[in-house]
Amino acid sequence: MASTKGIYGLSGSGLDVESLVKVGMISQQKRYDRIYKKEVETEWRKEAYANVYDKVNTFRSRMSDYRLSSTTKPMTATSSNADAVTATANASAGLMAHSVEVTQAATNAYLMTTAGQKITHANTGSTGIQLRDIAFAGGTMPAGMAAGDTALSFKISNGTGSATVSFTAEEVFTKNLTLNDLAARINNARYTDSEGKKTSLDIRASYDSVSDGFSLFNGKTGDGNKINLSVETTASSAAHTTTLLNNLNMGVVAGGTVGPAVSLSTSGTTSSMETQGTNARVKIDGRDYNNLQDNTLTVNGVTYTFKKATGGTTAQINIAQDQDKAVENVKKFVEEYNALLDDLVKRYGENKYRDYGVLTKSQEEGMTKDQVDKWNEKAKSGLLFRDSYVRSIIGDLRDAVINRVQSAPGRYSTLSSIGITAKDQTGHLQLDEAKLKNAIAAEPDAVYRLISFDDENDDYGNNGVASRIYNRLNGRLKSLESHAGISADKTDMSELGRLIQNYEKQMSDFKKLMTSFEDSLYKKYNAMETAISRLSTQFNFFAAQ
Repeated sequence: MASTKGIYGLSGSGLDVESLVKVGMISQQKRYDRIYKKEVETEWRKEAYANVYDKVNTFRSRMSDYRLSSTTKPMTATSSNADAVTATANASAGLMAHSVEVTQAATNAYLMTTAGQKITHANTGSTGIQLRDIAFAGGTMPAGMAAGDTALSFKISNGTGSATVSFTAEEVFTKNLTLNDLAARINNARYTDSEGKKTSLDIRASYDSVSDGFSLFNGKTGDGNKINLSVETTASSAAHTTTLLNNLNMGVVAGGTVGPAVSLSTSGTTSSMETQGTNARVKIDGRDYNNLQDNTLTVNGVTYTFKKATGGTTAQINIAQDQDKAVENVKKFVEEYNALLDDLVKRYGENKYRDYGVLTKSQEEGMTKDQVDKWNEKAKSGLLFRDSYVRSIIGDLRDAVINRVQSAPGRYSTLSSIGITAKDQTGHLQLDEAKLKNAIAAEPDAVYRLISFDDENDDYGNNGVASRIYNRLNGRLKSLESHAGISADKTDMSELGRLIQNYEKQMSDFKKLMTSFEDSLYKKYNAMETAISRLSTQFNFFAAQ
């Protein structure tokens, strides 16, 4: 404690108390420094593992891409009439030509202010876009209507659900809302689906100020998708709402042409206007496909996209393997594999400088920042030298690429058979592009089987290289996470994280013991100083007699 400390050695005893205390604390400081060095080295090791985890996890994610047939067996699909129909093909598609006839493409329900017309104004003296001027004669609020009353209201439906769009008198006549506000309200309209969720109608509305036109567009194609606008004729707002919708002068858009303006028609107590999309009707290789709700269809690994009718003619879709793309993707695989393997091999064999350890705080105080950084660079070297976790990952990578893929065709059952071989003892791969191209030409499935094939029973021998690596690394990453976590965070409950926290507690507890021990030394030497002072006084007394 501070009360035990003071100025010593003034009695003439000759004792250098401060020096004696410092000497007495040396052994304690050494014990503390040993714990401190262990804690710091463990932090460094955790950071090194975190870096390994990040690299391995990134590579594992890339293996997901290489497990896709589209990566190792990319296909091309070319159309003789790309304006009417296009296609893409996956690895299961046959290398052949397909005939396609499009009788009708699927269309959207679509209403638009008809060509040659503009929006009509009930307020004939206005040219603006305010709702009051379009729906109300003179643009004035009718007598008897209050600010909180509903001035305009209609239901809009997409064929599945419906929502109400309405405006109060205050919004129309005081806030002066416009056609843009009408469009926004339609766009934001929601209905409650069968699961009780609020769902968008997917009907898009817009006002075009250049043409002074309004449009409604259902985002989904097919005759099950509609645009229906309806007004309850018994409602107080019915007449003005009907005027609003009719004055938009919207016609049905079909085949790129806008038809004449249509008005709401009345049946019972409801006035409405409606249009719906159309289904696609096509013929592929002589087989009819009718009533398609949208313009895409996948048949035997080929996905067709229909744009418009072929006009009674037939489009040819030619399927071929994209060999250049396949080679490019295999090269990327080799490069990414080598980058990870080389990094791990370097860490595993990295030289450890045993003369360089963790610096204590007092040691750092006597050095420049640059000196500390250079020292620590040496001290951190070899942290994962001969590490078992790193060794296991390296072993998995090498094993995956060396062993035969049993599900692959006979003469192309190893990576070496398609031109991928190890050039040195580390397992670093090299690629013979000419040999790879020959293998693809001779056996189009060779690369796919060797790299991407994913056995339904997860049989390691049958799995392709990417699947093998992906599955093995999943387990290694779990073990690494348990041991060191996935980052430098020492609170993650990993083994090293808990060890670091334990070291920190040890240091905190030992700091308290050091303080107590230092206080006891000061007390001890204080007593000694007092005793010597008394002896000196007595000696001087007797000497003076």
